[in-house]
Amino acid sequence: MKAIQLNQYGPVTGLTTITTETPKLLKKQVLVKNHAIAIDPYDVKFIAGNMGNSEELPLIPGSSVVGEVIAIGSDVTDFKVGDRIAATRHQKTYAQLVPVGQSAATKVPDNIDDAHAVAAVIGAATGYQMIHRDLNVQPGQKVLIQGGAGAVGSVAIQAALNIGAKVFATAKPADFDYLKSFGNVTPVDYNTAYENELSDFDAVLDTIGGQVSIQSAKILKKGGVLRSLASLDEDAVASFNIDAASTFSDGKRPNLQALFDDMAAGKITIRIGQILPFTLTNLQNIHEQARQHSLQGKTILTMTEF
Repeated sequence: MKAIQLNQYGPVTGLTTITTETPKLLKKQVLVKNHAIAIDPYDVKFIAGNMGNSEELPLIPGSSVVGEVIAIGSDVTDFKVGDRIAATRHQKTYAQLVPVGQSAATKVPDNIDDAHAVAAVIGAATGYQMIHRDLNVQPGQKVLIQGGAGAVGSVAIQAALNIGAKVFATAKPADFDYLKSFGNVTPVDYNTAYENELSDFDAVLDTIGGQVSIQSAKILKKGGVLRSLASLDEDAVASFNIDAASTFSDGKRPNLQALFDDMAAGKITIRIGQILPFTLTNLQNIHEQARQHSLQGKTILTMTEF
């Protein structure tokens, strides 16, 4: 099979095209004929070497996959050949064939196309999990989403609105109309000292970390919940009488299945940016662009020409 291999951390020229053997399946894995991948911030940072360089190179990078199951391991019970599934996994998805554990694989509803399915498996799924599980948002609660215009934040906003929460979200003013397109959202300019104006929040999702964690802690009510996907200065927030912790996405099927159900029902939308063929040149160019500025919408690379 063909794949993209990372030979060295740093410049995008460290990515090269290779031909390698078909992956061998473990007992609880399915083999997926890859249809498309999404460009995720984690992958961009990993390839640049910003996530450390402890993993031995060369390796096939990539964290998202959508496609057709073409083989199953001996202990797989939940899928059959021909199923269309999407998943996130650690590395190995920048390839024509991808092994995926059945606990992470999720069947894609017929009315969700490949681009939206693969766009959902990391950022969107994380935002959905944060609202439903980590923050356990309830109807009527007052919630702030930090970084509301991003892949995580935009889905977190929609999930919280669907529950019946009162939703505020930080963003730059240019993104305010985008936030309001989801419904009754109160946009907050992240460049202001909003912590001096806002108060009595039940929950905050912090996708940014650092000083933003302190601003988040200041607006929470006593016993309020703060969950951070980035660095959380636990010593600094310890002085606030709140429930604060760092967290992360578990990448498992129940959460992604629930998100897909809401997407299929039209309750959650995901912004798609460019859709391009999966080629080495396109992959290198998009990674380079993503290092310079945030991509508008999720960039998708399809395997039709690879």
